[in-house]
Amino acid sequence: HFESIVGSETFVKKSLDEIKQYNTDWMGKYSASSPSIVVFPKSTKEVSQILQYCNEKRIAVVPQGGNTGLVGGSVPVFDEIVLSLSKMNKISAIDINSGVITCEAGCILANLEEFANSSNLTVPLDLGAKGSCQIGGNASTLAGGLRLIRYGNLRNSILGLEVVLPNGTVINALNTLRKDNTGYDIKQLFLGSEGTLGVITSVSITLSPKPKSVQTALFGVKDFESL
Repeated sequence: HFESIVGSETFVKKSLDEIKQYNTDWMGKYSASSPSIVVFPKSTKEVSQILQYCNEKRIAVVPQGGNTGLVGGSVPVFDEIVLSLSKMNKISAIDINSGVITCEAGCILANLEEFANSSNLTVPLDLGAKGSCQIGGNASTLAGGLRLIRYGNLRNSILGLEVVLPNGTVINALNTLRKDNTGYDIKQLFLGSEGTLGVITSVSITLSPKPKSVQTALFGVKDFESL
């Protein structure tokens, strides 16, 4: 059935060799006891159809981004289906004047940073795993990163989300306004929820001016009190 949704066997992996990297966490600590399949939707519509079908058939699903987490949250425990967002990696729009970028959840953080840099802007998030982590996973886990003290929590940088609920309903809250006090701020429910309430498929995030220079300093202290 999943092949009929995503359109090709290329986007459904079943063999143990193919799905091993999706069923085991980055540290190799956690893995599925009974590996199932990995599905690669290419659009929000396909995510909606997959979740609707799984909801009707009572099939458990694990959303997965870059699978760079260290606590096993992105890998299956038993025989859940892995829903990989890696094929949804398009940048939808960037507004240079307001400094807002809208992209799909599967965009790799380093690629977003490179794209923003071309407009003298920077993403207010930086991680050691930026070469493989995805912005949807960053949003769903509210990743902190190396720039938190300078730019603040990621929650404050995300303006809007597109989310698919477990029953397949699509919530489009892709707001790009920095100030919007109309109605409920529904995106806050999904930020940090780690896929338990819905699957993030698109994100609108504020960018900051790219620093003209970056200086690195190392301080060595003898104890925490000295720090």
